[in-house]
Amino acid sequence: MQLKDYLKQGRLVADGAMGTYFEAKYPEEKGMAEACNLSCPDKIKAIHLEYIKSGARLIRTNTFAANTMFFDTLDTVTQVVKAGWQIAEDAVKEAGQEVFIAADIGPVYDPQFLGKEQVLKEYFAVCDTFLACGAQIFVLETQAEFAYVKEVAAYLKHKKDVFVGAFFSVDKNGYTRNGVSMDKLIRQAVEAQELDAYGFNCGVGAAHLKRLLEGASFPGKKPLAALPNAGYPVELRGKTIYQENKGYFVEMMRGIAALGVDILGGCCGTAPEYIFDMQKELKSVPVYPKKMAAAGQKPGKAPYIMSPKKQWGSQKQILVELDPPFGIDISKVLHGAAELKEAGADMLTLADSPMARVRMDAAKLAAHVQRKVGIPVMPHICCRDKNVIAMRSGILGDYMNGIRHFLVVTGDPVGRDDRGVITPVFDFNSIRFMGYLAEMNADVFVENPVCYGGALNYHGANVDAIIRRMKQKMENGCSMFLTQPVYSKEDMERVAYLKEQSGAAVLCGILPLVSYKNAVFLANEMPGIRIPEEVIARYSPDMGRDEAERTGISLAVELAEKMQDAVDGYYFMTPFNRAGMMSQIVRKVKSFFV
Repeated sequence: MQLKDYLKQGRLVADGAMGTYFEAKYPEEKGMAEACNLSCPDKIKAIHLEYIKSGARLIRTNTFAANTMFFDTLDTVTQVVKAGWQIAEDAVKEAGQEVFIAADIGPVYDPQFLGKEQVLKEYFAVCDTFLACGAQIFVLETQAEFAYVKEVAAYLKHKKDVFVGAFFSVDKNGYTRNGVSMDKLIRQAVEAQELDAYGFNCGVGAAHLKRLLEGASFPGKKPLAALPNAGYPVELRGKTIYQENKGYFVEMMRGIAALGVDILGGCCGTAPEYIFDMQKELKSVPVYPKKMAAAGQKPGKAPYIMSPKKQWGSQKQILVELDPPFGIDISKVLHGAAELKEAGADMLTLADSPMARVRMDAAKLAAHVQRKVGIPVMPHICCRDKNVIAMRSGILGDYMNGIRHFLVVTGDPVGRDDRGVITPVFDFNSIRFMGYLAEMNADVFVENPVCYGGALNYHGANVDAIIRRMKQKMENGCSMFLTQPVYSKEDMERVAYLKEQSGAAVLCGILPLVSYKNAVFLANEMPGIRIPEEVIARYSPDMGRDEAERTGISLAVELAEKMQDAVDGYYFMTPFNRAGMMSQIVRKVKSFFV
């Protein structure tokens, strides 16, 4: 019987956890469960058989972590996948029962930002291996967003008429680790013709998943799955331990089944006895239809996207960057902020430990400056140093403190000398975090959304790739771009072209040069900054400070004037805390608009 036909007749009971149960059952095995597909396949088969004997009619191959995050090469990954499929087949054959086997595929992450093509290449290689083994059912598990799900499902459907399900992992509040809401996932999954089923696994215990499902609506008749954790783990002597709560889990799963869920099983912390008791309890639960959304409505809200025109209007904006201090003295920042406000700057911006060197927290300082001086401040949000928990909690705290603007950057890498001492996090890159903020605007900040911009590295060799990246950021809610410093006619033309082709709001970066030494250093030491010889020639090694500063002011104003018809404003970077110098520039540039 085909799985589609089986689901039309009633519920399907799936298996429970493999990884956590494997660790509990075989404590002598120090490697991860997926590796044991090759080293001790009989132990994996024994677990499959336990689940089948407990009443599971769908088992998932022991391949969740079969990817290059955990195995050295793609060749090893495919060996693990082949072995995992064969073990599951052998278990079903030995059990002598009709049991469906799902090819289990976990998330393929890209911690080094190798790019979408590389990630899809790995997904497709795993899919091809399963297809060659004869797989008819595929489950994409514990997904945090829809980014690759649709493409992988479409790839499978193109290759063969197979059943494809996607299970997402949300937290207690109904959001994935990437900030995507349950409502949005339901909407996307229902609309995706490539998916035959969708649902939720891992992330939360059965009680929280039950509450979340009770508050959701499910348009259409596509099968829905629920495979929650047994609860929440604790760390004890280096081991992850789940409390034994079989009775409570089964009670919650009974409530989930009553909502009309079609596929029920377990994830981390569950064991065969959980599935055995659950399948017995479900026999007495009537099959109710899923709660439907009202006709013509879709669950959830679309992400709030602030258009550049709404954000900036027709008036050109002047943003000025100040440097947070290395210590606790913020007097220069406050004094500079007051000067710049008086000069007419529209907003200040504060960098987030640039060059991976520790400075005062940009967002906390931004809130303080904004309160004390009364000028809007936009802190940079760097993805390098904080995990998803810290990023979200930080944004919530910033919002409470009145911050409504952010510049989202991936962040400079940790220096080679600091590796092993300082650990980069990079749960997000800038594009993914912008998507996260779009989700927060749709749900948390819907009454007064935040606005956020991105950095524009305009000097890359592949201009089409730069434009694609700009459009990706705009699709994720980016309302403006701040460029790196511009000095040459060629770079001005490049920025103007990027703006025209992308339709983005662009603020041209201008970093005043304060001396001959400063100009030569930036030209030779700072990646991404190109200073023509004729600009450097305007300075001389024996030029005094005042004369060099006047030269820097004139140069900055000239650059701004040349770009005024091509950009939406200016992003001035204050050199060496010289706010007085920058105030003169702001006043002169402001005169263009009068």
